[in-house]
Amino acid sequence: MKFQKISIAILLLFGQVAIAQNSNETLNSLVKMTLEGSSRIKEQVQLLNVGDYRIKVQQSGTKPQINGEISYTRLDPIAEAVIPIPGFEGKLQFQPHNNYSTNVAASYVIYDWGRFKASVQKTLLEMQQQREGIESLKQTLAYQVAQLYYGIIYLQKAIAVQQDQVKLVDENSKIISDRLKSGDALDYDVVQAQVRYKNAEIRVVDLQGQLEKQYIFLSALIGTDAHNQIPANAELQYNYPYADSRGAISEAIVNNLDLRTAAARENALAQEIKISSMGNLPQLSANAAAGIKNGYQPNIDAWRFNTLLGVRLTVPIYTGKRSAYNTQIARINLDAARENTAAQKTQINRDIENAFNDIKVATQKRALAERNVFQAEYGLKLAKIRLTNGVSTPLEIQTSETAVEDAKFSLLQYDYQIILSKLEISRLSGVKL
Repeated sequence: MKFQKISIAILLLFGQVAIAQNSNETLNSLVKMTLEGSSRIKEQVQLLNVGDYRIKVQQSGTKPQINGEISYTRLDPIAEAVIPIPGFEGKLQFQPHNNYSTNVAASYVIYDWGRFKASVQKTLLEMQQQREGIESLKQTLAYQVAQLYYGIIYLQKAIAVQQDQVKLVDENSKIISDRLKSGDALDYDVVQAQVRYKNAEIRVVDLQGQLEKQYIFLSALIGTDAHNQIPANAELQYNYPYADSRGAISEAIVNNLDLRTAAARENALAQEIKISSMGNLPQLSANAAAGIKNGYQPNIDAWRFNTLLGVRLTVPIYTGKRSAYNTQIARINLDAARENTAAQKTQINRDIENAFNDIKVATQKRALAERNVFQAEYGLKLAKIRLTNGVSTPLEIQTSETAVEDAKFSLLQYDYQIILSKLEISRLSGVKL
């Protein structure tokens, strides 16, 4: 007999493990469907691809820039000199009225003291910030799916509890009706029982309406009908790897995606300071051109081949302190970003500690509620026996029914609260679903 009890206990344990594994697989599948089909994620990925082309545009500034040019200019009057010759009066023109020019010009930045490189590095840091933002969006969607998933399981179980209550009220209503026939009850008692039965049915309809809303939201996230995605035997079970708030907070400092996004933003702003401080640096460039034009002596109307080759050093002397002002703006933005990160860390620490406290309180309440369910069911059993034997009033049976319903709902709500708190701790700690 003892061996049989042990075998049953082992089977029950393996059954719970199997249900938990199936629950995790279902949740993982729903999360995968959401992340693969999310238009918001696809939009952010497309915007991230823009960063690659921004880098290509910036890098193009370090390559030779070649331009073709064709121009025509009409000048009136033009410079000329009169040369007196006996018997002949001649004029010497230094420039034609009609000036034509066509050339191919090239320019190349030889050295810019690191400004192009710094700009590319800033773009790379901004892209990293975008990547962290995409991961944060994925995490947000994943935990939305998880909350809907466990919300559906909770409502399914709540409906089952309420349907049991409907059956219970119906059974007791029949007992009261039988007592009315024997003259041991009043019409008032029967009417009250009928009202309780209708109210219990209304609560079932209300819960079913809430469940349908959850299905609608989940279907929108996963991109398909969610009604058949969650098994009927799914349980309110979720395991998270943290024993206390200290471990969760330590993990959050490293893996929390909001903090990682904030850190990436700080890096980009620090690079902005570097770029702004380089505003007064010189730039060394080379210029070259080749083409044909008129205007050369002695025949100023003839087209002639010409070339140009030079080196230019541009040194900013005074720009109205523009670089200094931009640098100060960048420093203020960085300081503000650091303060925001510090505030986020404080809020995350507080939220994690509150979630652990919620789990502690809900666990204690659950233990009390579990004993309360047993006592309420036992009290209802006694009340039904007393009612059947005619030594109890319908009010007593109604009170017992209410006690059983409240106890079962309390137990279910505490399980649900614990799950939501665990999900919140995992989200804040950066756990990927």
